Amino acid sequence: MAKRVLLVRGGSLGRNTGLGAAHHNLVDLLESGKVDGWQLAGICEYPLEKTSNPISRIWQRWFAHPKRVDKEINRLVSNNQCDLVHITDQEQGHLMPKNCPVPGIITVHDLFHLFPEHLRFSDEVIAVGDTKPGIVRRRDLQKLKAGINRANHLLCNSKHTLEAAEQHFPTVAASRVPLGIESAKYHPDNNQPIKLDLPDKCNFLVVGSNDPRKRMNFLCKVIAGLPNNICSQIHIHHVGNSSANSGLPAISKMVKLHGLDNWTIHGSSVSDEYLMTLRLKCDALLFPSASEGFGYPPIESMAAGMPVVCANLPSHNELMPNGVCTPPDDETAWTEAITSIVELYHSNRPHTRKPDLALIEHAQNYDNAVFCQKLAESYSSVVT
Repeated sequence: MAKRVLLVRGGSLGRNTGLGAAHHNLVDLLESGKVDGWQLAGICEYPLEKTSNPISRIWQRWFAHPKRVDKEINRLVSNNQCDLVHITDQEQGHLMPKNCPVPGIITVHDLFHLFPEHLRFSDEVIAVGDTKPGIVRRRDLQKLKAGINRANHLLCNSKHTLEAAEQHFPTVAASRVPLGIESAKYHPDNNQPIKLDLPDKCNFLVVGSNDPRKRMNFLCKVIAGLPNNICSQIHIHHVGNSSANSGLPAISKMVKLHGLDNWTIHGSSVSDEYLMTLRLKCDALLFPSASEGFGYPPIESMAAGMPVVCANLPSHNELMPNGVCTPPDDETAWTEAITSIVELYHSNRPHTRKPDLALIEHAQNYDNAVFCQKLAESYSSVVT
């Protein structure tokens, strides 16, 4: 008989966010019976409501929802309907009850929000996480760390995150379970592009928000520094929140300050079909990020057969084939990588990129089937 797992999180983030996508993927896999020996006992969450009242948000996060979670766990366990509690991201670690009647695990996507740091490059310092949290966030961090320490096991989605978890939570068992994607969903043969006219140039896709760690300013600097004969032949397509953030100007202003006119901002609310069309029509993904918990854009792009120019930094560098990442602060290396994509574009007649079958095959290492197998093993190791 299959054992049952209760999935727990806070506000119900949608599929169009990294944490939301990971949570929904897990729900889908459990509901479809793909995690061998396990089924879904239920989901404990609450709807996100837009409110300007910080007291209401704090009350919901610190008091109302933890009480709700504790009550639901005890109800299910008393009815013999729950064998394991799984909190699906570390930012909800405070929801782990103090005396949980069944084992509890937490998925750790990253720890740079709990333990922020400054990363130094040749000519810039990047803040990864909030290095100066306010009094409420400091109290929140205390609750999160205490809750994580109450877990029986931590599921870390990368080697880098596993090492950080072992350093900061040495008394809690931890293992590496990389996240999964439905790789067939991204295969070019399974997608029909929508009508989307791109410039008759070598088109590059950029996916990510305007968070400092995404290094949009660095990318603008690299593009602006390209030789004229290369810069005039490319066009950048940005998908994500481009608003001003954490002291950074809006991406549109960055682009203007660097004198770039070959940049289109598509926004963060594009449809799956729209983004998939960009993956199929653009010539490469540019991903200069300084830090990622997992890094969905590179693996999703490779699953679509799309080349990726990726910074050699964790944890997204773990997803890439050996030896293909680009030094994060070497502008010359980034110029050479972009130039090579442009040269390949011009070598094709007509200018139509064929899917890279080797990248598609590599992405299958992170297929949901692999994730389900490792997840089932981890679940069973905790529940004896």
